[in-house]
Amino acid sequence: MASIHDICTRNCIKKLTRMKLTPLRILFIAMTSGIFISGCGLILKGFDSPENAGTISGNLTGVDVGATVILRSFKNGSLVKVAEGITTENGDFFVTPEVPLERGFHQVIINKRWPLVLITDSTEAPTIQANIPVDNQYLIDALIEGSEESSLLAQFYAVIMPLQDSLLDSQKAISTLSNEQKTEANKAMKMLIAEIDKTSLTFIKENEGHPATLAALEPLKIEKHSAAYKSVLKSLATSFSDSDYYVMLKKKYDASTTARTIPNQPPPKKTTRKNGQYAAGDEALDIVMTDPDGNVRKLSDLRGKVVLLDFWASWCGPCRRENPAVVKAYEKYNSQGFEVFSVSLDSNADKWKNAIEKDGLVWPYHVCDLKGWGNAASRAYGISSIPHALLVGRDGVIIETHLRGRALETELEKLFK
Repeated sequence: MASIHDICTRNCIKKLTRMKLTPLRILFIAMTSGIFISGCGLILKGFDSPENAGTISGNLTGVDVGATVILRSFKNGSLVKVAEGITTENGDFFVTPEVPLERGFHQVIINKRWPLVLITDSTEAPTIQANIPVDNQYLIDALIEGSEESSLLAQFYAVIMPLQDSLLDSQKAISTLSNEQKTEANKAMKMLIAEIDKTSLTFIKENEGHPATLAALEPLKIEKHSAAYKSVLKSLATSFSDSDYYVMLKKKYDASTTARTIPNQPPPKKTTRKNGQYAAGDEALDIVMTDPDGNVRKLSDLRGKVVLLDFWASWCGPCRRENPAVVKAYEKYNSQGFEVFSVSLDSNADKWKNAIEKDGLVWPYHVCDLKGWGNAASRAYGISSIPHALLVGRDGVIIETHLRGRALETELEKLFK
């Protein structure tokens, strides 16, 4: 008759074998998850027990030993660091937050370059298998087990992220094209946008009531797809409304029905500080204006991202000298959810477009009404001198103002650490 020790040993081996782990990976789990090896037997201490739930582990190929693995939770419109680990020589890692995770959206980011979003909480112990790409990009090929919601979310991102990357590349390149090439590029971008919309709407329809459908709302313009927003939010009102990500999107939807626009701005505030009409804690006014190609751009379309609202002009020397710092910040943090919305006080379209190209301002959100100091957005914000920049949070509330150079970098380091 087999002893209890032998039975436990066989059961433990079966559990680990079903996970398709290498012997070295089994040893790593044994060392980090409470499995004790004694002689020829394995005693599994709590592998399925509550104390291991909430730990996120996995294996990464293509990274050096000691790569940082940071776990961040989506809280109040920002990603907040809750745990950190490093990879072993074989690419294994595990992170366990001190405070149990609440059910919601969380992000694992490798070496501050490669993000992966999860929908999980402290009752789960997701495992991640991923190959690290050469470029900074989302880990679209990651295999996630132990979290059904995270796995479904990964399936959506695997399809939508390449489409969004293609669209972003096209938007960045369009300023370098001839007028004839721009016409063709705009047609291609419209087709990409249509494919992104179709993919998102199909995912929402096929997965009604699933939290991952919240992520499918992100690529959709709320003015065009308010019905989809309403449907998703309603389907999750009972089961997921306490999550910060749901709350953010609900605020975005509610604001869209009563959005403040430039012509209806509130009375100016009394202030003695230059460009001080709007300060940290104020809700950013929406801006609706056209880009160099005549497309309408809205500041409110960037809800869910951290946005630098930058007032500048091609004729402004200090603005042009400040542009390299803005470009550097964009290149460093764009993949983590940072955008730039540039409002030009130019009156000459050619000079405005040439400055964008010459200074390498590759982000797509450039707007101008060619009225110089009479620019509607600058008047609404009480701008009396440029350059002037405001940092707007994911919830549309201003985080800080008067940001230039190192001050901007410091604020972004806090938000994306």
